[in-house]
Amino acid sequence: MGLISTTRTIMYCMAAVVTTGCVGFTVNAYILYLLRENVKRLELEITALRRELTQVDGDVTRSSRDVTRSSRDVTRDRASDSESEDEFQLALESIPSQSIIAQGTDSLCTDRQCESGLLTLCQSIDKDHDTLKLTEQGCEQGLTTLTQLNDQTPDTPQLMWRLARIMYEKAKHNTKAGVNAQKGLLEALAIAKKGEELSEGNSKSHLWYAILLGDTCKYDDTRVKLTKGLEFEKQVKLSLDIDPYNSTALHLIGRYCFEVSGIKWWEAKIAATLFGCVPQSTYDEALKYFLRADEINSEWVENSLFIAKCLIALKRNEEAKSWLDRVDLKQGAEHELQAQITDLKKKL
Repeated sequence: MGLISTTRTIMYCMAAVVTTGCVGFTVNAYILYLLRENVKRLELEITALRRELTQVDGDVTRSSRDVTRSSRDVTRDRASDSESEDEFQLALESIPSQSIIAQGTDSLCTDRQCESGLLTLCQSIDKDHDTLKLTEQGCEQGLTTLTQLNDQTPDTPQLMWRLARIMYEKAKHNTKAGVNAQKGLLEALAIAKKGEELSEGNSKSHLWYAILLGDTCKYDDTRVKLTKGLEFEKQVKLSLDIDPYNSTALHLIGRYCFEVSGIKWWEAKIAATLFGCVPQSTYDEALKYFLRADEINSEWVENSLFIAKCLIALKRNEEAKSWLDRVDLKQGAEHELQAQITDLKKKL
């Protein structure tokens, strides 16, 4: 507005000069003064505009950087979410494996409040199980017997976990033969769950429900896997409360703690944010369970290997080397385990 007003004043003055025909020194000096003031104002306004343009340019640059950074964050978060899900899936699906079930000690019968006739029958089933489970035909025979018994005396937890166990063994044979085992495993899980709900003081009902939780989580999404993982931990610990000397249960909970301990803090945070729950443990806790399992079954090669892995994670390398040497001397180490032993020794 100042610039327009000044220009108008100049024009009025020039018009007046032209009209009167008087171009005097005073008028000329005044016009020159006004022109100089106008130039000064223009210079100030140009300077202010330049400052505003510089500020706008800076804002645009910063906004561009923020957009680029946000884009990178979104990409990184998506990658982190994917990695987090993968970590949890690998952690939960690796528990349990058939080799763990096969090598752990398994007392004949831990059933409580069991009638003498049923107890004798259950002990007979356990005695035959180790032979029957070795072949598909044997599993089929054991499955037929237990299905008939379960139909005759339904809702008997002492029979239900044994039925779930032989169904699990048969599913593993089906998998080896290239047959889809999902249906059989999910049916076994349902029976084990009901048996656990009905059981009172039965460690194996809790243990086999946990085993089937772990084995069927490969069919679930990540949220269900996490829920099953927490339930797995709960059930194995309930089993150990009743039967603290079962090396299978001790090794299983040790494996669970070991796998969970390997999950990075930011992965756990993402999982907690996305799914509302996340398993937690430490390598020290895992080592405690593996050592207890070793006290009961010192010839278990895989258990000794995981003791070494825990010690390495805890940076107790000299102790880890001692355990690896001890494992190396044991007979019957599987080729896959032997390869792990060799790789771990190279890292020490």
